[in-house]
Amino acid sequence: MRTIAARLLAVLFALTWLVFPGFGLIDLSVSWNPEWPVVLEASWGVFMTVLVGGSFLAVAVRPTRAATAQVTLLVALVTWLLAAAAGLEWQLLGYAAALAVEAGVLFALVPQREAARPRLRSPDVPLLVLAALGIVPWLVHAERMFRANRRNAGVIIGDVTMGVDHYAVQGALALALMTLLLLAAWWPRGRRSLGVPVGLCAGYLGLVSYAFPATWAGFDATWSLLCLAWGVAVALAGLVVPRSEPGELRGEVVEAERAL
Repeated sequence: MRTIAARLLAVLFALTWLVFPGFGLIDLSVSWNPEWPVVLEASWGVFMTVLVGGSFLAVAVRPTRAATAQVTLLVALVTWLLAAAAGLEWQLLGYAAALAVEAGVLFALVPQREAARPRLRSPDVPLLVLAALGIVPWLVHAERMFRANRRNAGVIIGDVTMGVDHYAVQGALALALMTLLLLAAWWPRGRRSLGVPVGLCAGYLGLVSYAFPATWAGFDATWSLLCLAWGVAVALAGLVVPRSEPGELRGEVVEAERAL
């Protein structure tokens, strides 16, 4: 019964980020509408939909094997806290509090859940190289977004959701992508379930930025293409590496035996 309750609760929590008050799907739906600041809508949309809402849905599907979902939600929470401080966007703390409460309640309910502490092993070289290539550009981009946020750039153009300036969330996304990719490179269990979402988020952001040059918070054409290419490369690298190592395969066997 606890597992069923956890699944239902995970779906409910996912909807709070996909629809309300997270507006993930809503923002994604206007990320190709030139009447909107499309890159800011895309970054908000992928953060709320892929990283947060998607993690809750992953718990609904496999509640006892949700370590990577837990880690993703923790990274999202930490980057929101950093964004609130770096961008002086204290309104973002409301979203952080909501995420902390939902995740805490859900994982307290899940019975015999997988340990969330990553067991770091030898690195995956392709993912590590891609992380090294991306870390400086993403950190520079995050700093630029936080600097703009401190000037209330999103408020000036009217791109605010539930009182939160979108520039802060785009800066947080840059930090989250790099953190998750570094974890994916060193943690076999997370290489696919962390690497692929990182690639999808970055690739989509680059694609929207390239399609709408000179838009708010976007990259120039060269950096848009590089962001798109980097995202595709990360997603492909996450797909082709082994998802588990022998020690983690034993965890799958234990779970299957427990189900029997």
